[in-house]
Amino acid sequence: GGGLGGNPETDGLNHANNPISTATIPPVEILEAAYPVMFTQWALRPDSAGPGVHRGGVGAIYEIEPLVEADVALLGERGKAPPFGVAGGGAAAMNEFHWQTEDGEASPPMVSKITDLRLPAGRRLRLETPGGGGWGDPMARKPEAVARDVRLGFVSRAKAQADYGVALDSAGQVDAAATVALREARA
Repeated sequence: GGGLGGNPETDGLNHANNPISTATIPPVEILEAAYPVMFTQWALRPDSAGPGVHRGGVGAIYEIEPLVEADVALLGERGKAPPFGVAGGGAAAMNEFHWQTEDGEASPPMVSKITDLRLPAGRRLRLETPGGGGWGDPMARKPEAVARDVRLGFVSRAKAQADYGVALDSAGQVDAAATVALREARA
């Protein structure tokens, strides 16, 4: 699952299935019980959402360690072109896929598609799913909403400043004067 796009009314859904799909995302405990794998990370992907007055939803990070030799296939999208924003919203992060090799880390030549990959037990693979594109001008997002996104781990402090023109103090609260200065500098 990846993030869905922001829209005129709300932020996009985080880590969601395709809206026309009947698939679900099973809990990690079910997957580990059914298959010889261990999830070493399953989390929301910070800074993956497209910025906007209504930001896109964030994608996810799956890091999986096969407990036995495993055949891996991936059929994904948004590895070469990011999910776009609309009405002035920004693009989201693209799909990324990597796995461990004897020589370091590898990724597929087609970026988000691969078949016939054989991993020995203990070699981890990592999938970072795309976010959703933003809707509307990010500079129009309420600073308090950006501060909340930072507190929840959806957006980093650096992206809050770079994408939204919002500065936060050491307690994570909106620094109103610095925010006004950042936003005026972009006008």
